[in-house]
Amino acid sequence: MQQEKTTPQIYSVSDITGDVKSILESAFDSVWIEGEVSNLRIPSSQHSYFILKDNRCQIRCVLFKGFRSALKFKPENGDHVLLFGRVTLYEARGDYQVIVERIEPKGLGALQQAFEQLKSRLMKEGLFNEDRKKPLPLFPWKVGIVTSSTGAAVQDIINIIHRRNPKVSILIYPVKVQGEGAAEEISDAIQQMNKVLDLDLLIVGRGGGSIEDLWAFNEEIVARAVSKSFLPVLSAVGHEIDFTIADFVADLRAPTPSAAAELAVPILDEKITKLNMLSEQLLVILQNKIQKHNDLLNNLMGRRFFKDPIYITQPQIQRLDDLNNRLFRGLEQWVLLQSQKLLGIIHQLVHLSPTKNIDQLREKRTLLFHLLVKNLQSRIRLNHERFDGVLKNLHALSPLAILDRGYSITNFNGKSLTQSDLVKEGDSINVRLAKGQLRCTIDKIIAS
Repeated sequence: MQQEKTTPQIYSVSDITGDVKSILESAFDSVWIEGEVSNLRIPSSQHSYFILKDNRCQIRCVLFKGFRSALKFKPENGDHVLLFGRVTLYEARGDYQVIVERIEPKGLGALQQAFEQLKSRLMKEGLFNEDRKKPLPLFPWKVGIVTSSTGAAVQDIINIIHRRNPKVSILIYPVKVQGEGAAEEISDAIQQMNKVLDLDLLIVGRGGGSIEDLWAFNEEIVARAVSKSFLPVLSAVGHEIDFTIADFVADLRAPTPSAAAELAVPILDEKITKLNMLSEQLLVILQNKIQKHNDLLNNLMGRRFFKDPIYITQPQIQRLDDLNNRLFRGLEQWVLLQSQKLLGIIHQLVHLSPTKNIDQLREKRTLLFHLLVKNLQSRIRLNHERFDGVLKNLHALSPLAILDRGYSITNFNGKSLTQSDLVKEGDSINVRLAKGQLRCTIDKIIAS
């Protein structure tokens, strides 16, 4: 019995690609992969495309904008990372790739590396520069606080401020200080507090905790809000050993919330005591100055020019007379000098009189006219003689002069006749003599 031949299954490119994609996604739906980031690029769509490689192989990776914005750590070329995602296939090119959902640095913690990255970038922008920092007011009367309303930090700040100066008003803007959305609430609170016109100072902070608990104060959105604040910002986050990005951007960092209250508000009793002491010192200084000037006035009042006012004007009258005499002597000398200069100018004008120049020019004109006439006559006579000579030469060369010697010119049909074979018997010719012309008829031609 003959065995039937089976027809092989034929796939289209799309079919085989779709099946491979399904296999990959089902087998590698959730995987962690370790490697080095390479060829990272972020187009205008804000999605990240890069290659993850080791010393033998590489794989394409895509980090979409939604996942990328949630990352604390922003990968760069050359970073050794651990990434989490799913393996799939990009059907348009037939490339397999990883859709990335999380990335962590290999070695240093993600939060710590994110902290260092943001700190370095903001430092290069100049947000930590001392010349940007505003001084705290010496005597604030209304203090704003951005923190949690339920934490111990806010109670410590309130108690210390009221103990140091019970006349200071406090405005609290309660916010979340950790967890999702905390950074956005803190940033918005800073912006809203800047719209309160009578605030003098802003304290932003919270109590201690882990780096994760304090992370809201390491977010860029909070750093930007602090840097743009018109109010001086006193940062009070965690304990003395805790440093956040907000601490570097703030106008002043307090090691704790309690210390922030002490830095912000001076002790009223101490200031009043010091003010009273300064007032007493000022009063003594003023009394001494008044006594000194009173003694000086009494001394001046005893002088002669106060008793005899004319005494004051006598030196000035004498000086006025002296200056008057000097003025008139100076005027006389100046008039004499100007008179001498004027006589010199008049002499120069007489010497340079235009009448004298005109007479000289007239004599020159007469002389030139005679010379011109004489020159013209000589030229006319010379040209006349030359013309006569030319006429004689022309006459000597003229054919008419030959006629005077007995010769004649014969013309036939308007042309000079130079040989007898050009005419025949009976032709009429014209003969020109020295005086007159003859019209002749040829009777006989005699060969030469």
